[in-house]
Amino acid sequence: MKKTIRSNIDSPYSLHDMDVYAFETDGNNITMKTQSGIIETAHPSRQVDGYIEFYNVQWDYSYVYLLGVTGNVGTFTGEKMFLKDFLKRYEQFGFSVMDETYGYNMTKYCGYLLSNRQHCECIIEIYHEGDMVFVAED
Repeated sequence: MKKTIRSNIDSPYSLHDMDVYAFETDGNNITMKTQSGIIETAHPSRQVDGYIEFYNVQWDYSYVYLLGVTGNVGTFTGEKMFLKDFLKRYEQFGFSVMDETYGYNMTKYCGYLLSNRQHCECIIEIYHEGDMVFVAED
């Protein structure tokens, strides 16, 4: 029997509890801006000004899920859309990141979206064949 361990991703920065206010696109690249920067995960875990860049985003595989707020469990209603359509529809919004997941060519953020005084649970999946870059402005 052969066992192979997939190591956990040790990200140098976190977006937990950060508020995203913009996704700026340039062709197949996205710059994601947060209101308060990014958090260093190494001690002393300080908050620094910064943003995230995604390169070579594959728009046909990048999605946003909007789920009606019904509590922690139970049935829900919702909508799945392409990330590109989400960016056109929601020009002004606030997205509070509660969880972040990194996989093979995929970055996923789960949290809550606030737009036009409407609040819902939201999942943003960015499929990128290029790098994900944390830009710290310290």
